[in-house]
Amino acid sequence: MNLTGNLQRLACLCILFWLVGYTAPGHTVQAPENWQSWHHGELFSVAYQKRADQPLKIRVTGQWPGISAKSVINLLNDIDSVPLWVKHVSTVSILSRPAPNQTRVLTHFDLPWPLRKRDMLTHACLLQVSKASYLLKIRSVAEPAPAPGVIRIEPVTVQWRLTERDNAVEIDYQISADLQGGAPQWFVDKVALRNTRASFNALHDLLQARAASPQPWALIPGNTCPF
Repeated sequence: MNLTGNLQRLACLCILFWLVGYTAPGHTVQAPENWQSWHHGELFSVAYQKRADQPLKIRVTGQWPGISAKSVINLLNDIDSVPLWVKHVSTVSILSRPAPNQTRVLTHFDLPWPLRKRDMLTHACLLQVSKASYLLKIRSVAEPAPAPGVIRIEPVTVQWRLTERDNAVEIDYQISADLQGGAPQWFVDKVALRNTRASFNALHDLLQARAASPQPWALIPGNTCPF
């Protein structure tokens, strides 16, 4: 899959992830006390929040030496690489690009039983917060409606904060997404946490394997966002 330029590449930014908090030597502890630690490693840690009648919230934070914010954004936008680090994605479609720093993406998931087929319709926006800090915000949108027999994942709230410091990128990723459809919550939560850890390990490996290059931003950072 390839966009019509960089548009289709941004689709992977909307792929279903789930949250973590990172603490390691030389890194700042960012997880609040009400976050429950699930995984702690050299590359990143995973934490979660679980409240009654609400979807699981997940946070991933880490510091990756030798990697820039632009390289992370560009890899996230590389649709051809999505199967290398994200499971169960069947198709991705770019519906529109409201602005150079925004895109609307429809992602289909062919999830294993008992989750069934689902889709996710999202609006993504990349902001430049400061000279060395970027914020990618993703929110679910309602229209167009899902195809018959397909369950829509909503509401979805995702945030990537990327900060460059000391020849490294600090990652703070957060997500909350409701799978809908009455799937067993204990199963959904378990799969979400495991898939998050696997995806971030694979993402880091891909970033390490790619040599730094002077390529332009796949999505141009802006200074305004509609949400």
